Amino acid sequence: SAARVNHSNAQCPRVCSSLRSLGMLGVLRSLPSFRPGIAYVIDKTLYLAPTARSPAANTMRSCRGPGFANRDSGLAPLPASRVSSEIVADSDFEPLPAGALEPSAEELATLVNELYAALSSGATGGMGESDGGIVFQGEGDPLEAAAVVLETVGLVAQRRNGLAFRVNTLGLCDAATVDLLLASDVLARGDDDRRRETRLASISVFLPAAESTQYAELLQPREGLGFSDVCAFVVQAAEAGVDIECTTVARPDVNVAAVERLAMGLGARSFRTRSWLG
Repeated sequence: SAARVNHSNAQCPRVCSSLRSLGMLGVLRSLPSFRPGIAYVIDKTLYLAPTARSPAANTMRSCRGPGFANRDSGLAPLPASRVSSEIVADSDFEPLPAGALEPSAEELATLVNELYAALSSGATGGMGESDGGIVFQGEGDPLEAAAVVLETVGLVAQRRNGLAFRVNTLGLCDAATVDLLLASDVLARGDDDRRRETRLASISVFLPAAESTQYAELLQPREGLGFSDVCAFVVQAAEAGVDIECTTVARPDVNVAAVERLAMGLGARSFRTRSWLG
């Protein structure tokens, strides 16, 4: 029927994207430098997991509801919507095994180079305009391994042009980490057109709430860091010209509009909500 045809057409982009992701995942798993816990794929985007360390007891995943808090659900930590949650079980996401060494910058850069070389020469074809970039995000917060993140981008830049990296973070950083990040040559700033360069193009900061009490309840930060620190991080990075995105979860107990006002007031260039899976 016409209705069935229309429904099929509407579903095609999502299904095709899922199939492409599975093809890319198969290539990733076949690489000599791949090992469990350091990389996975969501919707044809490569995710690198540089560390399991975190400055908070809770995560973005736990803030998104019981379906994301349960490791046995098979869901990766950061699908953008209910639609993408249907395919992330095939992402190959898993935490770094207990006792395993965290990946080095050389290991992660080698993995990226091997993947792009394989995709360019294999049956799946090159990434081209569909390239979703590369995201640093795993069980921990990538900025707990900021030096590895920055070195990885620099090493990849020596071999490949035009790759855009993004860091997904809680933004709970000490002064030394912020200084290291903002002093890096691989971090894109301002309106400079660096699309042809491999660079750390943007930083996405998770803001679960618009005030300190609820923020602390939801994330349970460690090490004396908290709401004022993430706000200061967004301000400093934005003032340095970094492309900052802030995200929050559309939880029933969170004032999303207030979080958006806060984010944009701090200097974020964009704001996005992630779905609540209660």
